[in-house]
Amino acid sequence: MSDRWDYDNMFIDGAWTADDTVGVIKVIDPATEEAIGSVPEAGLKATRAAIAAARRAFDDGPWPRTSPRDRAKVLRRFAAILDERHNFLKKLVMAESGSVGFLADIIQVRGTIDIAEWIAEAMELAVRWTEVSPPAGGPTGMAGHVVVREPVGVVAAITPFNFPFFLNIVKVLPALAAGCTVVLKPHQWTPLDAFEIAKAAQDADLPPGVLNVIAGGPEVGAEMTTHPLVDMVTFTGSTTTGRAIMAAAAPTVKRLQLELGGKSASIVLDDVPEDHVANMGIITSMIHAGQGCAIQTRMLLPEHLLDAYVDGAKRSASSLKVGDPRESDTLIGPLIRERQRARVEAYVQSGLDEGAELVFGGKRPAHLAKGFFYEPTLFVNARNDMRIAREEIFGPVLTVITYKTEEEAIRIANDSIYGLGGGVITGNTARGFNVARQIRAGNVSVQTVGPPTVNVEALGSSGPGWSADQPNGVGITGVFGGFKQSGIGREWGHHGIEEFTELKSIAWS
Repeated sequence: MSDRWDYDNMFIDGAWTADDTVGVIKVIDPATEEAIGSVPEAGLKATRAAIAAARRAFDDGPWPRTSPRDRAKVLRRFAAILDERHNFLKKLVMAESGSVGFLADIIQVRGTIDIAEWIAEAMELAVRWTEVSPPAGGPTGMAGHVVVREPVGVVAAITPFNFPFFLNIVKVLPALAAGCTVVLKPHQWTPLDAFEIAKAAQDADLPPGVLNVIAGGPEVGAEMTTHPLVDMVTFTGSTTTGRAIMAAAAPTVKRLQLELGGKSASIVLDDVPEDHVANMGIITSMIHAGQGCAIQTRMLLPEHLLDAYVDGAKRSASSLKVGDPRESDTLIGPLIRERQRARVEAYVQSGLDEGAELVFGGKRPAHLAKGFFYEPTLFVNARNDMRIAREEIFGPVLTVITYKTEEEAIRIANDSIYGLGGGVITGNTARGFNVARQIRAGNVSVQTVGPPTVNVEALGSSGPGWSADQPNGVGITGVFGGFKQSGIGREWGHHGIEEFTELKSIAWS
């Protein structure tokens, strides 16, 4: 019999309650289509109770007035509890999200706990909580000025299904670090880990009302984004939903942090050797079955390298195991639901209808009778005006577009309503950096091919005060967010904490 995770109560105002639930949300494993758990479905009354609890905890409770140092002590306990429960959480998250094992280790679970530990350890010093100007003389004597960061208030956090535990933590912990109070609503397809986050918060002695966890559908989200007692909405999901949230939040002028869709382009420059192109494969575009907003699902390739890439991609595809995420050699797991698979199938058909060439994939794996699986799919000879090149598919589909000049490649990359991610593959780091600067996206990678010029393992320490093992994982360094219609605001690192603060200027004389 499969493992089950059933939760009978919501977490509101520091207590577990079933009051004002309107039903039960059943959760299934996308790899097996079997029920693996359930959570209570909140109605509008329960949603308002959670918001009111967060409001009281912010207006009257100790958390916003607690020093960053003391908040850090609580968050360290919180992170330690998550770490103790790592194995349990890994099994749960893989079951509810369909994540394969290596992705659970890098991002979905282990990497997420590392983020929680970093926030707890670094928040006190990573953020400049006060900026004091030198004293100056004035008509009444000595005058002074200080800029302080204060918590923005009550935060509504709404998260998607693809990286549930990761995104719940990336939203909740920075908000808590800033001194905010939070109402968290996970996606109804992947709500289970959010209830474990609530358990950890309770066990870490987070004050009542500081974190509230409810589950529900669009009507619950609509209440959270319009309620006058909510000061800020942080959301990850589609651009379409992001637009609706902006409109809903406008009457009360809420602060927004929106991480939305993407159609990221990877530019392979003409100085990349043919043998390297033949070995690039497709796996980076197929991570989590393509269910990632920043995955580079458009490849811009010099015309003379297309044949070499196609030959290599065919070999790569034949070695990618699609199947049960719990098997250690599986590289591509399922899509989250049948509805998502049908969406991918419709996009593939549109590519065929518009004249793109299907190299491989484009169908359900014949050997998998259960689960929402889809074969890795490659289109070539596509145009940038096709739907498969312009719209976010959210499935294991890579679209290759050829170009003649570097300027054309940059133009194609930027010819999109999105601006979340991008990449440059080159034989020259300086050239790659200069091209990356011209891509209008919030997150751009540069990969230099060829023999390494430095023995990284021999470097050891990076100098006084530095260590070769400094935290450098996903969600810790850098920032994450998009240009254009890929979003507003930034996550990760100290910037992610600062998003949940307001700047106040205080002068005295």
